[in-house]
Amino acid sequence: MLILPKNERQIDWSFSYITQPINSDLATLVSGDRQKVTLLDRNFSPKYEYQLPDEISCLAISAKGDLLAAIMANGNHLAIVTAENELVFEEQLPNPSRDNGFEDCWFDVDGLRFWCMKVIEGEEVEIQIRDTNSWQIQRKVLLEDPFGSSCFSFHPHPENQILAISAAEGQGGQQIYWLYDDGTTIHTVEFPCHYDTAPPEFHPAGGEFVVVHDCGRQISRFSFPECNLLGICQWPHADDGFGYYMCYLSDDRILVNTDEGLMYLIDINKMEISDQLILIGHEPRSCNELYPNLKDFEEGICGDLHCFYRFDSDSILSVHSQVLSQEPRSKQKTLVIFGGKEIFGSLAKVQPSAPYSKLLIQSLGIS
Repeated sequence: MLILPKNERQIDWSFSYITQPINSDLATLVSGDRQKVTLLDRNFSPKYEYQLPDEISCLAISAKGDLLAAIMANGNHLAIVTAENELVFEEQLPNPSRDNGFEDCWFDVDGLRFWCMKVIEGEEVEIQIRDTNSWQIQRKVLLEDPFGSSCFSFHPHPENQILAISAAEGQGGQQIYWLYDDGTTIHTVEFPCHYDTAPPEFHPAGGEFVVVHDCGRQISRFSFPECNLLGICQWPHADDGFGYYMCYLSDDRILVNTDEGLMYLIDINKMEISDQLILIGHEPRSCNELYPNLKDFEEGICGDLHCFYRFDSDSILSVHSQVLSQEPRSKQKTLVIFGGKEIFGSLAKVQPSAPYSKLLIQSLGIS
């Protein structure tokens, strides 16, 4: 399937991520020195700019884009700044070390809670909820690091009541937890998953999710919160493999990248690849043609895709290498917005009553 991009822009900055998975139209860009943050709207026009005092390792943006939380200095410095670059809160650890430090953070969409996690001695992670007025810790819970020296990350459920946390170690070990805050206690539920499982990608309505596992050889579809297996899509070739960027385009179709910079449509009812998606101007080429300066590429076809994210209800933002001969890790990138009825279909929306979160809450015995 050939798709014509709606908008493109070349940048010389490193790219971070989309601020919200579904209901935001802001993209977050981090400068090459990893200290300047720019929020762009869907026309690639700057909306806010933040200047931070140290190198950023992780950041989160409030739903309105007017507050930025940044974890800096290898996890030893947490700062909250306004759109006017006014510092409203910061915490610097007194005894910095590689085994202690802030790991990830997240603003609730309603703006009432700020989630933060802090690694303790490389053996536990402390999940914190902070009040967005005082920024003081209101509630916290400790999770044992299942692998030791894991990397932890937050992944919000669309209903804004459940937060997933992923723990991963470098050799493929992965564990996923569901977190629920009842206002008094943070409850944790362990999701039994395969050894090598990527973080969950939730359906926008919240009733299911997909994960990539087995080193990119499979995509599995699960119901939420029951976690019943609904189907498995196997990668059909000996080379390449599913990447870790996915999003739902409709109730029966997802988009996924591959390790070699390609994009495919997956029919999730049949759990099989239905088509390849190709952006005009970013067509796949032989790896040697696309990156002639790199010597270790094997013969084959690859694309210039770096990553993609769901931008809003009917658009995808993708990030591509800017010019031929460039290394894939280069900071010079091309931003592309594409979408429309050509690829999007009927897609159930999140319900204000949060039915799927309620099912998980009931399973915890909480009224």
